[in-house]
Amino acid sequence: AEELVGLDITYEDYEAGWDDAHGIARTSELTLWALGATPSHDVFSAMAQQVADPARLTVEPERLHVAGVFGDWSLPDTSTPIRAALEGRLTHLLDHYVQEVDQRRWYGFWSYGDVMHTYDPDRHMWRYDVGGYAWDNSELSTDLWLWTSYLRTGRADLFKMAEAMTRHTGEVDVYHLGRFKGFGTRHGVQHWSDSSKQPRVSNVAYRRIYYFLTADERVGDLMRELNTSDHALLNVDISRKLPPAPGRAVPEGQVVSGFGTSWGAFIAAWLTEWERTGDRRWRDRIVNGMTTIGGLKRRWFAGEAPFDLATGRYQGQGDYVAVSHLNAVFGVAEMNTELLDLLDVPSYRRAWLEYCRYYNASPQEISGLLGQVPPGRSLTEAHSRLTAYAAHEERDAALAQRAWSEFLGNDPAKLRALLNARGDTVGGTEVLRPIHEDPQVSTNDAAQWSLAAIENLALIGDSLEEAAARLGYRP
Repeated sequence: AEELVGLDITYEDYEAGWDDAHGIARTSELTLWALGATPSHDVFSAMAQQVADPARLTVEPERLHVAGVFGDWSLPDTSTPIRAALEGRLTHLLDHYVQEVDQRRWYGFWSYGDVMHTYDPDRHMWRYDVGGYAWDNSELSTDLWLWTSYLRTGRADLFKMAEAMTRHTGEVDVYHLGRFKGFGTRHGVQHWSDSSKQPRVSNVAYRRIYYFLTADERVGDLMRELNTSDHALLNVDISRKLPPAPGRAVPEGQVVSGFGTSWGAFIAAWLTEWERTGDRRWRDRIVNGMTTIGGLKRRWFAGEAPFDLATGRYQGQGDYVAVSHLNAVFGVAEMNTELLDLLDVPSYRRAWLEYCRYYNASPQEISGLLGQVPPGRSLTEAHSRLTAYAAHEERDAALAQRAWSEFLGNDPAKLRALLNARGDTVGGTEVLRPIHEDPQVSTNDAAQWSLAAIENLALIGDSLEEAAARLGYRP
């Protein structure tokens, strides 16, 4: 009870013995230069620059887009006022975080590569010292936001930032041995301090884009060690502090696994291993999960179910409703796009499209489906990309307009203020040194708003101007 009270105060979940750094990692790189003579100052400076910013072999975003990989994204388009405004906001958020790394000195052996979670406008600094408001640890898919933004822009500074984050979150924020092996740690003041150990942090969905762009085998090793991370649920009951939920009593060899923050991370590892090796046992394990989720009475709206570790199949009837606002925002929306492109599992396709259509639906609509209006539905803006996916796949123009309404809101003045916000410089006695701040930015919102914007533009971009006109938006 005291731990739960503390969580309410600090947003960090403390439990004695769980703030353990045993098993985390950190990789450093050493570059050796073989020289025939002592280099000149100019040559030595060029060598140092190459170490700090190594040249990369890459291709233009247009070529990556033609390849049709890594989910739903499109190239930047500023051809209309609303498109220009959305792209302007996307660029501002990226520029802001790139700037913050240096401005806030987010460096250090254990911290380089991560960003912080929540800004404190009263102190004009990030809440580096306030529990779960401090380091981000991949919360709500920051890594995916940076990588998807790089794919569509080709910006070298984004690549460098995303690379540093991939290495940090895959090494420091994840356990590589010990009782928590395979899981990562929820956000906190120290990267390993929170007692919530989950696969939503160790998630391969946050590493695979970097791996396929670079063939970096260090990250390849980190992804492969997560192929059996589902077995870590034998050691860690993620929901141990919550009231008992339906279907949580399981026999030996089974664990309770959520569909989004747990299974969504597992399938990212298995899909990547199947892609890398062609080994069909990983593909079959994914299909077993997809088939059994599709066969549950409430399908994705069951939220979780007993999971057989030997086969990867969900068990039971799934005749209950358990909705979480976090289920779809840790990479599973993006992974499902890839799975449904690669695998033909009709029951699962229907189940996912149903979830996409109804998560943000009106109380009347979702009650008609489930017989109740489930609690736990929030992050409407972020989930607009699920609505957009269903609209795109089912060619539903009205649903596309609903998706844009969920994303843009219903107040044109409020939307205009958001899209035009750029922050300001703070100086004088308010701060130790002058800084540029955007006090309304938080990392959760930045990542999820940006991913929703990018995916909505890709999926239902052809209806954006109509939606802006209906809203009465003017730049």
